[in-house]
Parts: sequence; structure tokens; C-alpha cells
Amino acid sequence: MMPNWYCDAVPFTLHATSCRVLRSMLLQVLHGVFSVRPGAFALSFWPVADEPRGGMLRVFASSREDLDWMAEILNPQLWFRDYYRLTYPCAVPSDFPGPWMSYTRYRIPGLSSDRKEGEEHGQLRERRMDEARRMKMTYFVLRSRETKQRFSLVVRREYGDPPREECRPNGYGFSAASRPFCLPLLP
Repeated sequence: MMPNWYCDAVPFTLHATSCRVLRSMLLQVLHGVFSVRPGAFALSFWPVADEPRGGMLRVFASSREDLDWMAEILNPQLWFRDYYRLTYPCAVPSDFPGPWMSYTRYRIPGLSSDRKEGEEHGQLRERRMDEARRMKMTYFVLRSRETKQRFSLVVRREYGDPPREECRPNGYGFSAASRPFCLPLLP
């Protein structure tokens, strides 16, 4: 996947609290769509405080056909139609000179996965949570389809360089620490 085309999923509401909830629900829906075509879509977003774009998610794909396919799946869904609309796909300028940003999942381990005992138990989790708060990382509250448990998916945003090779997004459309890539920060 190369970020050659994009479209925006724009919420109908602009209230910051509802933007957080809606954006998490939209990511859950997009995750299901992305799982049908693994690695075909990448995702970017703005902080919720950046209204009116705070609830918006931007989807990138290699081709317009990929975005059209996604729209055919999303637009008939009642929930999506009630809360979001997709913008018309646009091409990313081939010589885009602006900033590029990576959106990478930031893992915060659960207490049950900690192998340390005694006073050291949970320290890695606390350090990671403190760093996420300090860097004002964005999080999405999601629900696992398999276990039905809720979890937070934390995403780190960092400036970087345009991709030189194929991007390989994870199932949520973000880059992985082992295979980072950046997306254009278009206006």
C-alpha cells in the first residue's frame, strides 16, 4: 500500500465528548472492513481538541478503487449513515512537500502479562501509561470481537519522512513499531 489516495470519514456532530466515542466506534467498524483486505488501508487522525476535525478519520489507499470499495461497504450501514459521511476520494499530490506523520500503535502491557513479582510488578505498565499521558497520545476504546472485553488502543503520532517502499499497515490501519511508515499531513 502506498498513500496515493485518501478520503475522510467526517462526523455530523462536533461535540468533543461525542467525537471521542464516535471515533472509537468508527475505528471498530473500519477494523472489520480492513480485515477483508489486509494491508490495503492506512489511517490518520487529528487530536479531538482540534475541532472541527477532531472526530474525523482519514483513510489512505493505493488506488481510488480501494476507497470506492470501502465506501460501498460503509455507506449502506445504518450506523455509519447516521453519524458519518465519506468525502469524495482525492489524489495525494505526488510531490507533496508538507509534513508527514506516522501513527504507530503504542503498546501498554496488562498487569496479567507482567512477569515481574513484588514491588516491580506493574512498573512497566505504569511507565508506559505515564509516557502516553505526558506525550498526550490519542487512544481509542474498543471491544474485542473474540473475548468481548474492552481495551484501549493507544496511538503515538510522530513527524517523519515520506515512505520509500510499500507501507504495511496493521489491522487498524496504523504502522507497527517493526514496520513504521508516514502519511501526508494534508490540510
